[in-house]
Amino acid sequence: MISTPPISSEKEGAPTSNNRIADLPLFVALIIMLLGGVFLLNLANAQAHDTTRKHHLEDIEQALYFARNLHGTYPPYDQPNWCGLLNDPANSSTLSQVEEALRTQNEKYANLKKPFPQDPLVKTTTNSVQDYFYWKRSPANFELYAILETDPNNERSTFNCDNAPNLYYDYGLTSIWREQ
Repeated sequence: MISTPPISSEKEGAPTSNNRIADLPLFVALIIMLLGGVFLLNLANAQAHDTTRKHHLEDIEQALYFARNLHGTYPPYDQPNWCGLLNDPANSSTLSQVEEALRTQNEKYANLKKPFPQDPLVKTTTNSVQDYFYWKRSPANFELYAILETDPNNERSTFNCDNAPNLYYDYGLTSIWREQ
């Protein structure tokens, strides 16, 4: 008598439930690595945005010092104090004075095709309050603020400024009066 092998319902080479269970830790590890990679890429992108913000404020700061040396005061030249968002259309005259000083003082902005410094998120969202805040406290003192993505601390506010929405900012530069 010829014996026949037992008939199996599983096809040869098809994964069994034991193989699927054995692959589960590998699958979970892969998912965790992918999520971690996305998180790290987002964090790196946010850190790059914050670095850009800080460099922009430094560029604007140097332009403001230059403007003060030329005009004896910071922009706007006809007002003893002023505050507002630089990208607000209502503040275009102040922005043009700051931009003129920046383009004259800073070689990299001499090219008119290079845009005026703007918060990286303003370009990707319609959130106009994300831009840089300028506060001329007196003819001899100013502050510049930015909102950070990676180190929010709400250390500065605009609550005493009538020309801007009430916001908290995380990073700022304050002018230093230097006798020359």
